[in-house]
Amino acid sequence: MNSKENLPMMLSANEIQTMGFTRNMAYSILDREDVPVVKIGSRKFIQRDKFFEWLDSREASKDEKTNRRDKR
Repeated sequence: MNSKENLPMMLSANEIQTMGFTRNMAYSILDREDVPVVKIGSRKFIQRDKFFEWLDSREASKDEKTNRRDKR
């Protein structure tokens, strides 16, 4: 796995794959409505920092759902 700092500022599906995501997962991420994608021509990119913010928010959402379920 690459260090965050070694990744380019703009991530394409290829860079997302280098982090261990499958090709389908990478393209699914870039097609999501809640992912801040930059479209250049027909290609989609996400800013590196925005990608990790989004990823962190997904984990936080999962933790919140687990906590709510545990409190029932």
